[in-house]
Amino acid sequence: MKIPKIQDLDLEHKRIFLRADLNVPLKNRQILQDFKLNSILPTIDYILKNGGKVILATHIGRPDAKSQTNFFDENLSTKIIQNWFRQKSYKIKYEVDLKKAELESNQNFDEILLLENLRFFNGEQETNLEFAKLLSKLGDIYINDAFGVCHRDDTSVTLLARQFDKKHKAFGFLIEKEIENLEKLKNNPKKPFILILGGNKIKDKIPLLKNFISQKRVNSILIGGAIANSFLKAQSKDIDKSKIEENSIKTAKEILESAQKNSIKVLLPKDFVKVNDENVDIGSETINFFDTEIKRAKTIFVNGTMGIYEREESANGTKQILERVANSNAFSIVGGGDAVAATFLFNFQKQMNFLSTGGGATLTFLSDQNPFLEMPGLYFIFK
Repeated sequence: MKIPKIQDLDLEHKRIFLRADLNVPLKNRQILQDFKLNSILPTIDYILKNGGKVILATHIGRPDAKSQTNFFDENLSTKIIQNWFRQKSYKIKYEVDLKKAELESNQNFDEILLLENLRFFNGEQETNLEFAKLLSKLGDIYINDAFGVCHRDDTSVTLLARQFDKKHKAFGFLIEKEIENLEKLKNNPKKPFILILGGNKIKDKIPLLKNFISQKRVNSILIGGAIANSFLKAQSKDIDKSKIEENSIKTAKEILESAQKNSIKVLLPKDFVKVNDENVDIGSETINFFDTEIKRAKTIFVNGTMGIYEREESANGTKQILERVANSNAFSIVGGGDAVAATFLFNFQKQMNFLSTGGGATLTFLSDQNPFLEMPGLYFIFK
């Protein structure tokens, strides 16, 4: 399947509506990590270099605009990221009013026009055709480079794309790179291939686990974090006061049985770091146990963390496992917000082969048989 690429389009003197995923982590209106911002720059630079006008649109956080007509939250405003671009020497103008933005979209082609948080508009998450048509007036060409929301049905991802014909829409460089790297995990990855899973919610991993196990894509699965408690409980092992997701034990048991049936190893923690009888990190025995498997791997996908990595007393497991992946000879991909954030925190980002900007989108892409048909943000570029 031929991917519609931005390189195939004539951008000169055209207004380019660029849907990005710049949902950066914030604290007190300060950007904590700019990975997603840096990831969009190749597409922006290409548009500017080729004479196009960048109309930059994104969401930040999860504001609830549905119940209010004029919603605004300064803590989630895209104005926060305006200064980041200025520090990188980009000319950029922030505009909250979409009617004014339509006028400004035809001016100053060397200047980025940054729209307000799309989720401040109640039409964004209502698949609202009127809102899609309003946004479409801002661009001559639609570029989707927001991989992190391609599994969502937001208006700017689906209905807006449908307002442009095939000759006037495409993917940006970021989505192109995501597809190229994630397909390496789907299509004949080098074996042994191991999944390293962690985090809090087993339900987020179920489609990935079921798909990779039933298709026999992986050789082994290493499980840490809070989700490991469900698997241990499914084996009738003591987890003290550690929390587990409701109704997760049955699911964990089914996954363990399916893995055994398909000759796929599932490695669970042997020891833990505990706080008040609650498992908060994997212990040293487990780190060494997992390391033995990591050393054998030729392909590794990491999603989730081994413990509460932001705290000093429970950071070691995540740090040690990421370090071993970083120093391995395997082709390594890290996906998911926490896993990527931890990779940057412990400074292993340059040693990984690829860091995915998606969380749920990455898992959906890897889980779906044909993501180009099943993920709305991908499908409506082809349609």
